[in-house]
Amino acid sequence: MTGHHAAQLIEYIRQGVIPPYNYSYPSRSTYRPLDGRWTIEDAWNQDLDIHQVPELNLYLHVPFCRYKCGFCNLYTVISEDGDVYTAYVDALCTQLRDHADIIRARRLRTVYIGGGTPSLLSLRHFEQLFSTLDEVYPNWRSTVEEVAIEATPDSIVNEPTTLEGLLGFGLTRANIGIQSLVPKEIREAGRGQAGEHVIRKAIEIVQDMGLPDLSTDLIMGFAGQTDETWRTSVDELAALGPSTISTYFLTVRPDAWFSRTGAYQYAQSPNLYERYDYARQVFTDHGYVQEGSVRYKKLGRGGYRQKVLTFHGVPLLGLGVGARSYTGVLDYMVGSVKPSMAEVADYISKANAHQLQPVSGFVLDPEEIIRKRLVLDTFDLDLAELDRFGYQDKAHLFEPILNAAEETGLLRRLGRRVQLTATGFKYRDILSWMFFSDTVVRLDREYYEALHAGNRRARKHMGTPIGISGIRTARASS
Repeated sequence: MTGHHAAQLIEYIRQGVIPPYNYSYPSRSTYRPLDGRWTIEDAWNQDLDIHQVPELNLYLHVPFCRYKCGFCNLYTVISEDGDVYTAYVDALCTQLRDHADIIRARRLRTVYIGGGTPSLLSLRHFEQLFSTLDEVYPNWRSTVEEVAIEATPDSIVNEPTTLEGLLGFGLTRANIGIQSLVPKEIREAGRGQAGEHVIRKAIEIVQDMGLPDLSTDLIMGFAGQTDETWRTSVDELAALGPSTISTYFLTVRPDAWFSRTGAYQYAQSPNLYERYDYARQVFTDHGYVQEGSVRYKKLGRGGYRQKVLTFHGVPLLGLGVGARSYTGVLDYMVGSVKPSMAEVADYISKANAHQLQPVSGFVLDPEEIIRKRLVLDTFDLDLAELDRFGYQDKAHLFEPILNAAEETGLLRRLGRRVQLTATGFKYRDILSWMFFSDTVVRLDREYYEALHAGNRRARKHMGTPIGISGIRTARASS
């Protein structure tokens, strides 16, 4: 059996298969209606039975953007209406208060304000959010290791006083989406408003303010990107010296604009892994260490604490429209997965009326809990942590894959601890997909096939489907 899995790994690597980056398990595509079977209280009360040391990550979602990036399939809506922002923040604060007992029952570790473009909010909105957090969990500044916000370069340049004010509230990290420093590629991403001069100015502003952690990203695989233009972006970003850099392979999902319009073609190729190698070499030469398969940080600085803790199994409470919550027994959403201003209005109404409950989600049994940790956390995982979920009895499902990863040089064993090697970091997503359950693969396939069918009805031609099941039958194109 190990030989079979090893052969699979070798073949996927030879083909240059690039699965979508695994930042959660199971993915949103597997969520299905819960039909009132769960309440928020039930999920979090049962979660307390799972965790020996109750801890919590807090995620606050702000869905508003000025424009939609072509590759984005996140829960975002286009709006610059200040009155809508105010009504939304009021509702978010109400929802935060309604979860006070859940938060107070755990040690709060991180606070992340994501989106969307939360930096579009005014300083008074953030003051309201942090005042509400003070009310709910007064000592949060003593326990929290990271307070982060997502922002676009143009929002930083246009409103630098907002970021400055956030530093006073306790902000430690800003995640600024860059994607490229090559003008043509920036336009290709649908981000003409954020030219390379705006990007450099935004980085300069943030660094001059003394923010502890500036996080940036680059994407491999834009149409027209070449090895030379990739090297240009990597070299320039390394020279700018942000404390955290992430490099992602572009994934064009069928619910992103690139795929719906049919204007974008993307080919998976071993050549893109060569771009990964170049970036890793440059960043390590500039003093960065690798925190994950996509992320590099300055030693002792930088990183993405909420993501690391979530991978380690610390639950996450997601508040706001479109936010997901990850408990030890249920991953869930309180609203639709399809972003719209109507859905935002419905969220505001239900939050203010204290009527939000899980609408869709995925129930985690002990086997899925084990799979979740193996999918996300093989960077450095003590398998003994999984024994309380029955790992020993289910080892036959997982050990052949781990043995194959060790045999092919992707993983090393230190007693019962497993750690990815440098090669394992590179091909981590290929390995992660092998731990997905048949149920998760089936649900994902059904979801994306439905999206592709809708796209086919809208136009004659479309790209290659990308989903979890693709790793099982993947064929790389040249």
